[in-house]
Amino acid sequence: MEAAISTEISQLIKDIHFLIKQNIKEIHSPHFTTPQIMVLSTLSRHGSMKLTDLGERLKLANSTVSGIVDRLEKQDFVNRIRSEEDRRVVKVALSDKFNRLHSEMHRFIEANIEKKLRKGNEEEIQLILTGLKTLKHLLE
Repeated sequence: MEAAISTEISQLIKDIHFLIKQNIKEIHSPHFTTPQIMVLSTLSRHGSMKLTDLGERLKLANSTVSGIVDRLEKQDFVNRIRSEEDRRVVKVALSDKFNRLHSEMHRFIEANIEKKLRKGNEEEIQLILTGLKTLKHLLE
């Protein structure tokens, strides 16, 4: 395979990733700032964690993370949970309110993608599906 083709594929993946992130950002923007999305996304992926661990993952100072978490807690999107074993240890976890909103957002994102895919005909949609399955298989 030519290097130019692998470069083009790589660039297309980056472009598609950027477009999907833009779509998601548009959906989240009425609710969250970009740093808040970073915190919520990390908690969503990795589960509850201490502020220091969250800061390390995000490469942010503990004071910065603490401020972001304070604002999210005031909106009832996260909870601070004190450890039963060691009361000094406090973890941050996603709230039920956020989980409900997150579920609604996922349905909205899927509906948005479906709407955009309607621009294509059946053959184009099948080509996309086949191509994505093939790409996933090759990357595994």
